[in-house]
Amino acid sequence: MVEAKSKILFVYSPWTTFTKTDYDILAAKYDVVKYQFKPVKGNFKTAREILKQLVFLLINIWQFKMIYIWFADSHSFLPVLFAKILQKKSFLVIGGYDVARISHLNYGVFTSKLRGFFALYSMNHCSVNLSVSKYVDRKVKWLAKKVNTELIYNCITLNRNSDKEDFEKENLIITVGIIEKEQTYYIKGIDTFIEIARQLPQYKFLIVGLNQEKLAHLLNDLPANITIKGRIPHEELIAFYQRAKIYCQLSRSESFGVALAEAMYFGCIPVVTNIGGLPEIVNDKNLVVTRNLNLIRITIDKIFKRTYEPNADLSEIIYSRFSVKQRSYFIHQIIEQIL
Repeated sequence: MVEAKSKILFVYSPWTTFTKTDYDILAAKYDVVKYQFKPVKGNFKTAREILKQLVFLLINIWQFKMIYIWFADSHSFLPVLFAKILQKKSFLVIGGYDVARISHLNYGVFTSKLRGFFALYSMNHCSVNLSVSKYVDRKVKWLAKKVNTELIYNCITLNRNSDKEDFEKENLIITVGIIEKEQTYYIKGIDTFIEIARQLPQYKFLIVGLNQEKLAHLLNDLPANITIKGRIPHEELIAFYQRAKIYCQLSRSESFGVALAEAMYFGCIPVVTNIGGLPEIVNDKNLVVTRNLNLIRITIDKIFKRTYEPNADLSEIIYSRFSVKQRSYFIHQIIEQIL
């Protein structure tokens, strides 16, 4: 007789590449049921989502052995509370937005007192917080002093095709993100990226994932050497990573940097700000800069003029540290230890 798989409730708000990755990792071993707390704006709509979640949990919580939640926020409060009351295990992935507060950009869960309360309760009362970087892990321990945390790095999901390994790198600098709001525009440092393009007219610059229609008011007087492409399917990023010699991530807040890791996997040399988890991925102080336009410009120029090149295989470093296989191994290991 085949033993029934343990049943997991998988709670998320936005459905993203990394939530899908964790769902697939869990579904390989467990019976996973998805529950989406729809991303909404406004207290009334949020309260309605909380009420819908309450009804779902009252009816269905008994059938689940554990709960796995992506991000600490309004949607994590009730699942963690129910798990605690019923003595079930709960795993809470802390992705970065849920430990952030940048007031002038209204960025981060802790810019709202109520959402901050929900997030902090969730961190304090779940079975274990799964941090996606050392930076995030430090932030969790600073916010909630006595919580149980485990570091499991985020991962890349794009794969190299051995038949298409011989690609020619261009003098192209790219940055990638889902940039559809003014808030994200500044968080991802797109203003800095554009200014660097202005100062280096001899090189080509490309932004992938920026919504020009919504952000037209920020894109006046662009330099001639910069190209903007809107949001594309994830797999189509490979072609851009293969062409570019440099990948820039000039963020003002960044918990990990999946696009950065992907770009390095495809041989891009990174130039990143010394923010959040970015230095952990790059692991080369010569490629980590402060938000100083002159320093960023000089670093890029050195790479193109071959006065500086990484002394290690970036692709192999990324794959050895941030593969799906690695994340899968550690997630299953921690769940088995806790259950």
